[in-house]
Amino acid sequence: MNFSDTIIMIPSRLGSTRLNQKPLLKIKGIPLIIHVLNCAKSANLNIPIIVATDDQIIANEVKKYGGLAIMTSKNHISGSDRIHEALEKFDPNKKYKKIIHLQGDLPNISGQLIKRLAKEIQDISKEIITVVVKAKPEEFEDSSVVKVAIAFSNVEDNQTDVGNALYFSRACIPTGNATVWHHIGIYSWRRDTLERFVKLKPSPLEKSEKLEQLRALEAGINIHSIITDEHPIGVDTQKDLEKAENYFRDLT
Repeated sequence: MNFSDTIIMIPSRLGSTRLNQKPLLKIKGIPLIIHVLNCAKSANLNIPIIVATDDQIIANEVKKYGGLAIMTSKNHISGSDRIHEALEKFDPNKKYKKIIHLQGDLPNISGQLIKRLAKEIQDISKEIITVVVKAKPEEFEDSSVVKVAIAFSNVEDNQTDVGNALYFSRACIPTGNATVWHHIGIYSWRRDTLERFVKLKPSPLEKSEKLEQLRALEAGINIHSIITDEHPIGVDTQKDLEKAENYFRDLT
């Protein structure tokens, strides 16, 4: 498959409400943002990988490890807005039509899953693609874990691995005995969809839940959801940081 018009973008900002200077926090001696950069490289797609950041300290760290960073405004309210600015600076002639949008706080996301996103977005009928995994019971009421209600095409036996996202929430949805899906915050975008998205004002539900993907749903943009059995660590708290440290320590 040809990925020549695809690019990987990783938004990274220095400010964090729960972990101070989160991208620079070290896990087994390596900054968090560099772990994510290494995950992107492990997909072996041979395409550009850009860290879009608002701080020169992060940019310097990325460059130190051989990566490419592009400076962006400190005023962006979402990672999608940030990667759009960086993309326009890096590729004003619009060579790259498809974007893999990784979060800067997932230090053990697999290259295989990143490659799957790259393959799925080659389907021109899909605007945005994201990833879900079955939530663990202890995550159901954890507001730091985003849940998503999904409509599957095969509604009777739910055997398909692709569905359409209906709603995202920090609350446990849906109620009852249906499967609870944990949203893994990585995406692939069509560039024209990203351009449309960033022109929209933050939506009421987005501001209420503090989840930017709701801006897309409220605007009528479809978000396809693919299922994985991977459960990557999202580093949002000190406890998450310790979990990541233990994960990488156990690999050796």
